[in-house]
Amino acid sequence: MRLLLTAALALLTALPASAQTWRPMGPPGGDVRSLGSDPGDPRRIYLGTSDGHIFGSTDAGEHWQLLGRAGSRLDAVVTAILVDPRDSRILSAATWTQNPAAGGGVLRSEDGGHTWRAAGLAGQAVRALARAPSNPDLLVAGTLEGVFRSADAARTWQRISPQGHEEIRNLDSVAIDPRDPQIIYVGTFHLPWKTTDGGRRWFPIHHGMIDDSDVMSILVDRTNPRRLYASACSGIYRSENSAAQWKKIQGIPFSARRTHVIRQDPRHPAVVYAATTEGLWKTASAGATWQRVTPHDWVITALAIPADRPNRLVMGTERLGVLLSDDGGAHFRAANEGFFHRQIVALALDRDLPGRVLAVLANAPEPILATEDGGHHWAPLGPGLKTQGLKRVYALPDGWWAALERGGLMRYDAPKQVWLRAGLVVGEAARPAQPARAAASARRGHRAPSAPRPAPRAPRPLDHVIHDMAFSRTTWFAATDQGLLASTDRGATWVLFPVGPLTTLPVRSVRASLDGQNLWAVSLRGLVFSRDAGKTWSWHDLPLQAGGALRLDVAPEAEYGQTLVAAAENGLYISRDGGRRWQQAASGLPEAPIQDLALVGQVFLASMQTGGLYISRDRGRTWARIEGTLAEGRFPVVTTPEAGSIIFAASATEGLYAVELDRPAATSSTHLQNP
Repeated sequence: MRLLLTAALALLTALPASAQTWRPMGPPGGDVRSLGSDPGDPRRIYLGTSDGHIFGSTDAGEHWQLLGRAGSRLDAVVTAILVDPRDSRILSAATWTQNPAAGGGVLRSEDGGHTWRAAGLAGQAVRALARAPSNPDLLVAGTLEGVFRSADAARTWQRISPQGHEEIRNLDSVAIDPRDPQIIYVGTFHLPWKTTDGGRRWFPIHHGMIDDSDVMSILVDRTNPRRLYASACSGIYRSENSAAQWKKIQGIPFSARRTHVIRQDPRHPAVVYAATTEGLWKTASAGATWQRVTPHDWVITALAIPADRPNRLVMGTERLGVLLSDDGGAHFRAANEGFFHRQIVALALDRDLPGRVLAVLANAPEPILATEDGGHHWAPLGPGLKTQGLKRVYALPDGWWAALERGGLMRYDAPKQVWLRAGLVVGEAARPAQPARAAASARRGHRAPSAPRPAPRAPRPLDHVIHDMAFSRTTWFAATDQGLLASTDRGATWVLFPVGPLTTLPVRSVRASLDGQNLWAVSLRGLVFSRDAGKTWSWHDLPLQAGGALRLDVAPEAEYGQTLVAAAENGLYISRDGGRRWQQAASGLPEAPIQDLALVGQVFLASMQTGGLYISRDRGRTWARIEGTLAEGRFPVVTTPEAGSIIFAASATEGLYAVELDRPAATSSTHLQNP
């Protein structure tokens, strides 16, 4: 994705890379993976995500703040967060990574979730973690390889399940008897197991369960340890005799079999909640009867019940973020203030109105949102545009536009509040592509049989796949495999724009100055430039090791001359003489693909596909990685408004941030502000 060309940003040029202010702009909400409560302060709740981030709330889920990241990996799924009942600053988190080779582990924080360090089981995919209610130093972890226990608050660990056991592996759940820490229950991908002597002996406890049940959650009744609940892919079960016999609980449909969590009301033991992939279910009779208290299409992933708030439920979901109920589940409301965890896949920023932004989201109930006030309020735009087939979005003087993966453009009709197909191709652009056999024959120099020249084709809907667009004051340009298209009527009609003698040169990227005199294009054959509005063109090539350009960006010429930046598979290449000579930007910048690039005066900001942001304050000569919890992520889009003083970074997981690098700091820091 390309940036919108910008004017100088003087504030950035004299500041250290370590000083950053990240102002969250939303949209609020996202995916919640886990919730953990502080036993000593029920109003304090922690939230874990699927990329290692830890959020915290000090008011029982009303407001949230990003605290830090558990570990350094961007794919660490936080499956559990435990708070030490003796010291609320000490947290333990269980993680596994989406890359199976990386594993995961247990991490520990001693400052309330801001910083984390490894605390054992490195490389293990820790799918479950529990603390013994009667012994805060005793923790039990379930991993893909077995069961592990720590008797010293996660300082050391030992395996307590048999090495290489055929069944006690691929753990999903762990529960410890509230009175006897030697009694441990574990749920595996194939039925549950139990030990009564701390792991020396194990025996299966699946009598009454349907065979091949993946046990995802186990709950031991805190007032009656002989009563247990277990959720499996075959349903929810209850035992009244310490898991010697299970009985399937009736009332919850079989289709709601993915029950992530079972929670017991801390004040009313007979009230139990089941968080499922088909809503939240509630029983007030210890499982005798059940009732669904949410819509069936809500996917509930986590649940916390503050002990000091009667009837307060804090529910973590997929897509909807955090939901609260203050009446035991009769009504719910969104509580995502401060929780920004949206996956932005495309972004359009109005260069004339910086507060006007369009964001395209993945895995969201309303995937296309716009703000007119810098993120304070977001509103959905639609219907008519499907995000699955979306290639990019653009902010143009007459509104929002979108390029489709299968070809064509759509524009947002604001009065009708709907997306509509737009654009006609005329002239040579309206002709179908030359048949492959005829094209091959022409390349070999064979003359095709003479035939009458066909009559001009009537205009037809624009169906070219548009890789990139650029805009001057009078002309819009579109880069396609069939050639460079141009429109002088704001996208209503399009014609082929010759690039020298070639009218059908495949173009992957295009840039244009505001006056339309300077044009730059990237084709499969090289870089093509014009200084006279396309009357004449000059050809340029990158160094052979670049393997060709993927995208071209142009620094503001009025102040800094002919500085061009080309993105290639192995990094960035910079020319300071209008494209005649190129040099790879290698000092401090990884030789890896660039996801997006922003050029702001002398400051260049690069987002790497492998994750992280890199900044250069000398027009690409030297680079430094921006440090901080947020800067470690992936950013599909980085851009800045015309003549702006802020860089906008769209995160793959954390939503949109306005980044101000205007605060000198002695040490690396990341400041968070509310929008």
